[in-house]
Amino acid sequence: MGNQNALLIASCMTVFSLLLGGCAPAAPAAKPAPATAQPATRTEAPVEKQGAPAATPKPAAETPRYGGLLTNYVIVTLGTMDPHQGTAEVSQSISPVYTTLVQADPLTNDKWVPGLAEKWEMSKDGLTWNFDIRQGVKFHDGAPFTIDDAVFTLKRLTNPPKGVVSTAASFLGPVVKSIDKDGNRVRITLSHPFALILDILAQNYAAMLSEKYMETGNLNTTAMGTGPFKFKSYTPAVSLEGVKNPDFWVKGRPYLDGYRVVMLKDEATRISAFRTGKVNITGKLQGALRPSEMESLKKDMPDARFYPSPSFNGAWFFMNSRKPPFQDLRVRKAVHLALDRQAAFKVVANGYGMLAQPFPIEPWKMPEEQVLRMPGYRQPKDADMAEAKKLMADAGYGNGFEATILARHNWQSKDGAVFMTSQLASLGIKARVQLLEDAIFWDTGRKAGHESMVYTPSWPMTDPHYQGRFWAPGGTLNYSGNEGDKELIAMWDEQIKTVDADKRKALINKVALHLLETLPGAPIVWYYVFIGVRPEVRNFAAGVSDLVGNTRQEIWLAK
Repeated sequence: MGNQNALLIASCMTVFSLLLGGCAPAAPAAKPAPATAQPATRTEAPVEKQGAPAATPKPAAETPRYGGLLTNYVIVTLGTMDPHQGTAEVSQSISPVYTTLVQADPLTNDKWVPGLAEKWEMSKDGLTWNFDIRQGVKFHDGAPFTIDDAVFTLKRLTNPPKGVVSTAASFLGPVVKSIDKDGNRVRITLSHPFALILDILAQNYAAMLSEKYMETGNLNTTAMGTGPFKFKSYTPAVSLEGVKNPDFWVKGRPYLDGYRVVMLKDEATRISAFRTGKVNITGKLQGALRPSEMESLKKDMPDARFYPSPSFNGAWFFMNSRKPPFQDLRVRKAVHLALDRQAAFKVVANGYGMLAQPFPIEPWKMPEEQVLRMPGYRQPKDADMAEAKKLMADAGYGNGFEATILARHNWQSKDGAVFMTSQLASLGIKARVQLLEDAIFWDTGRKAGHESMVYTPSWPMTDPHYQGRFWAPGGTLNYSGNEGDKELIAMWDEQIKTVDADKRKALINKVALHLLETLPGAPIVWYYVFIGVRPEVRNFAAGVSDLVGNTRQEIWLAK
């Protein structure tokens, strides 16, 4: 495998060094002072500027303690238990029941290590990946995990059956030509080199399933895998519980007797639960702490630890271009022009974040001095507002219109939607926010039953290709209706096949400019959030993504 780096997509080298070299991640990011600041690559080490906590020294070596129940929270009702098509909250909650072929290091969560695949290799041309399946692993029902289960799962991920919306399908579907078995080896043949294949297979979304169990089991309400914990119960809107798997294939693990995920919608209740020890770890992603909450808790709980979530999110205003009024590009451009991103940085991101260009991190971002001169970003807003009002008048909406913005119950979506009501008001648009439960929210988007929505693209990996599912034709979370954008399809297809790093960056910049012209969605802001961990928790690692790891197999409680 020594020649792989030269054969794979060079622009993914930061990711790929983690995949094959097991490198430690780069230095931690600091909170940006101005809205235009750009942090370095992020790790689980707490940041150290402007109110964020300093890194907590590692305690002296301790002997792990067996027993105890670890509790964390999510902020939404989980809905389906299917790990392949659930939300990020489902992925994080149900992942202890499952194992993936490739997994994040359970102790550090910062590099890929063998899971249910004991080893893997890539062909010299980058078109074939072989995964040797681990022997002696049992599902929780006692049946052995076999090569057939691996092939079944990979095919379901790549080409899901009708009614199943596989999160991995938009990545694997376009590039996977075939999935075959050769003895105890799974062979994945690709149409072109694809450096993200290990990233995708390591995500909790790629959990290995039992083909036999799927004949009668209902993944909407139960779960059955090979992970360190067995599914115990799920009470909708209340809690999910798992119990220790005594036959887990990693001997001596897990340390915990079980784990619980509680659903806490109310912000004050969540903070109180963490403060009083009813939960040991806060939520992640949308359930993570906003900066003001982190700073308040840190003052009251000096022994607790707070980590910047490795997968930062962005609030975007997605407009349904299938029907009026946002069907008219002039209206979408007016919204983009009227949007005050600098105000959003202060109001929505609480001053912890990055300017909302489509791809905000190195090496993919456009130079910020260039972005800040562009319409929709420049200050003062006078010229943008004048052009926006003219576009509204030309579109026949000089007096505005009424609109509904759908939002999720998490603060990032909700706050972004509320912020947009004031931004739209400057164009005479009377907007109201309608909060929906996750299952209804996503179903409405899939059925194009909305006018506009605010939800949150995330960066669970350092490569921009993951973002395509939010706005690229065929993307699983593309609810804007731009399915016929042939130019975008061509550019997006070209960038993932481009080996030269500089050429690929130029293509990504071209895609960013195209998105700001066609506006399937208007980026509002990218923000940072924090994960709180109580002092009794040991072996927690935030790592490089909130969507890998999460098995809790190495975590133990010191009381």
